[in-house]
Amino acid sequence: MKLKPEDNDNKLWELKAYSDADSAGDKETRISVTGYVVYFMSVSVCWRSHGQKSVTLSATEAEYLACSEVVKEVLFILQLLKHLRVEVQLPIHVHVDNIRAIFLAENQNSSDRTKHIDTRYHFVRQYIRNKTVMIEFVRSHDNNSDIFTKEYDK
Repeated sequence: MKLKPEDNDNKLWELKAYSDADSAGDKETRISVTGYVVYFMSVSVCWRSHGQKSVTLSATEAEYLACSEVVKEVLFILQLLKHLRVEVQLPIHVHVDNIRAIFLAENQNSSDRTKHIDTRYHFVRQYIRNKTVMIEFVRSHDNNSDIFTKEYDK
């Protein structure tokens, strides 16, 4: 038996995500911070804030790495839901507030300015092509993951 929301038998469960990154936010190491949150039926089920593994050379690269991190998390949750026989609406919307990072995720062409980005982050393109995920622009003030990348004074 596959599970669907009770209110409408034709409607599938919704999974969506938001990702963000600061650019070289750590004043000592210049490492950027990735933040993301994943929602299942409008309830946050996963969130994270952590320093990226390496120093990025641009805000675009930092945002692209954050996007790839949340896509990995979304794919894990999707597999878990499939195992539980929960049907999820595809594509899963991943919200990013950097237009250049979205362009980089959606396009195979690499320029001299972006060819340094490791191919381990380009796996996102495969899931965009097969319509598992769709990267969408969201304004910074509407990005629910923004709080995970900012340092606030107490």
